[in-house]
Amino acid sequence: MDLRKRRSQEKLQLALAQHLEVKTIDEITIGELTKTAGVSRQTFYSNFESKQSILLSRIESLFDKSWKKLDSLILSNAVGREEFVEFCVKSLLEECDKDRALMRAAFTGQAGIQALSLLKSFISRLIEERILFQFNHNFDGKQLDIISDFYAGGIIGVVQGWLVNEEDQDIHQVTRQIGLIIPHGLDGFVKQIGPEVKAV
Repeated sequence: MDLRKRRSQEKLQLALAQHLEVKTIDEITIGELTKTAGVSRQTFYSNFESKQSILLSRIESLFDKSWKKLDSLILSNAVGREEFVEFCVKSLLEECDKDRALMRAAFTGQAGIQALSLLKSFISRLIEERILFQFNHNFDGKQLDIISDFYAGGIIGVVQGWLVNEEDQDIHQVTRQIGLIIPHGLDGFVKQIGPEVKAV
């Protein structure tokens, strides 16, 4: 991507974040966005298909960066389960903090159901593909769906609270609590269904 195109996209992302402070995404017009960003409508449509696509592209970028951090940690094999979960959530919060207004709108639903659904999809995938493998158990499809949906909803709720809280909450404290809750909760679940779960 050339520098001019990237700058145009960043301007439109900032403009959307500014308007989302006072309006929902449905109330914001393309004209308002282009005026605030200082770009033409032609520039808008050469970069994005819609207002929603501005936010969706930012969410995809956020998770792509978090994913790369996690892959490097997995390869190093340097941490235990609790620390790994902490790192997962911390990388997510740190990326959200870089674009707090936009992410607040996404996580609270102010930016529309499409953005919230994409967040849930990414976090569920994070749990299924990066966290559950730490438990060395072969969960069946139904168990996997229940676990990922349950913890994805919980993580979204925690991030919502962290993003809308006017007083800054310590990232380390939040991630430490989640790092304890998820592994110990899953340990209890595995213990209860033990005979039905086959070790890998």
